Amino acid sequence: MGDTLPLFRFMIPDAIRELLDPTLARLSALAARLRSVRPLAPEFEASLVHRLRIELTHGSTAIEGNTLTLRETQLLIDEGLAPGGAKALREIHETLNHHRAVLALQDWVNEGRPVSEDGLRELHRLVLQNIDDERSGRYRSARVMVAAAPRQPIHPDHIATAMAELVDWVNGPAGHPVLIAAAAHYRFVKIHPFFDGNGRTGRLLLNWVLLRSGYPLTVIQASDRSRYLHALDEADRDQPLDYYRFLSECVERSLALYLSDDTGSDRRPNPV
Repeated sequence: MGDTLPLFRFMIPDAIRELLDPTLARLSALAARLRSVRPLAPEFEASLVHRLRIELTHGSTAIEGNTLTLRETQLLIDEGLAPGGAKALREIHETLNHHRAVLALQDWVNEGRPVSEDGLRELHRLVLQNIDDERSGRYRSARVMVAAAPRQPIHPDHIATAMAELVDWVNGPAGHPVLIAAAAHYRFVKIHPFFDGNGRTGRLLLNWVLLRSGYPLTVIQASDRSRYLHALDEADRDQPLDYYRFLSECVERSLALYLSDDTGSDRRPNPV
């Protein structure tokens, strides 16, 4: 199916959307509450953003097989301490590269940069720096197969069309940011535009859409790897409800961290 339908399809049937409406309404209310309490105490927000960057980097690389622990990830990024034991140099590059990509993405959002193919290629170059520089940032030119995936990546001849349509759709008429982000992420990984690094780049795209709408960084934790991959497989089988619900939970977790009453943050009162 993916090989014969290169054009983007917004995979949210009306029946699924109705089931998601209560969840999306709750997320919208939490996002509105976050806007109402901002600006947060600078030290608190900086520490929380840093925490989410570390967790995002650890989760996204671990999903792809990286064996660094969360603590090893934090020490490598914050203090330059390489993990001991038999950790591969590639795993160190993967971790540092991903963190740099997150920093670049946040800068772009602050600058108001729209989602673009050039931006996605640049994120991919950052993700694969010193790992596969020759093919980084370049769409694949050959067919690939993903083992056991119910829906396979599209033919390379269709990638340019599919990516252009995906970007146009992401930047098109407004919809709920969580639905847009989740659908864009799913379609990106099904296009599978690059030979390697599609999962990490796709999760950065997920966050690009969320960040530009005022949502915090959203993390798919390493401990949720099986659930995440299963949800993607079910979406491949045209059963996307669990996929949307799972990503909604990830978004809600980040919002809850910002809105937790036990943070001790010195929030400014709302203007009267």
